Amino acid sequence: MTSCTHPLFLKKATVKNLPFVETFNNQENFNTYWKDNSFGHPKSYQLEKETLKITTRANSTDRVKVKTKRKDFGIGTYEWKIYVPKFNLHDQCSIGAFIYHSGKRPYELDFEIGSGNIEDRKEANAKPNEATVHCTSQNHPNSSGTFTVATEQWHTFKMELTAVNKKYFVKWYINTILVKSLQTDIKIKHKFSVHNSLENLSFMGEQLPEKENYVLFDSFRFY
Repeated sequence: MTSCTHPLFLKKATVKNLPFVETFNNQENFNTYWKDNSFGHPKSYQLEKETLKITTRANSTDRVKVKTKRKDFGIGTYEWKIYVPKFNLHDQCSIGAFIYHSGKRPYELDFEIGSGNIEDRKEANAKPNEATVHCTSQNHPNSSGTFTVATEQWHTFKMELTAVNKKYFVKWYINTILVKSLQTDIKIKHKFSVHNSLENLSFMGEQLPEKENYVLFDSFRFY
């Protein structure tokens, strides 16, 4: 992997939607362009072997998150390369690759990846060696589709945001395959920060995780 220069904080306010590339191979870059967003939960993440590794503890409700300091992401393509490990069946643990707008009305567009609860696995016809993937708009409107990916493999998760009538139109891709499209009510004037997380979330399973879980982020790109 090669290091990249991040044109994040140019003085000209007229410059918008600048490309962003992170390959998690430079601690100084990581410290400059990302920050903790775990809100009192363990800061259990580190750069390891040119990846961002995040862990959560067994029998906990850990929610470990990092986000970009930059929060002006808008129209464009958001692409994560993530290693999806094997989860214990129905454990409440979720890999998060998402964008978030904080304001009077918060907006969030997600990939949430984990074993999944009984109902979700049945809906997605998930095999024993597969994780469920929720492609979700948290509000305006609230909409979610459930899909699957093989565990113990690298996968690419991509969102494309375009403008239709000055509101975001979103497409979710898993490994280049378009799996979901949605016209939102989110005006394109609203901008986002980018988040990478591993969280022990109740809706993603039936019981607290029985083991320590982890995820590896190889890269994130916005273009």
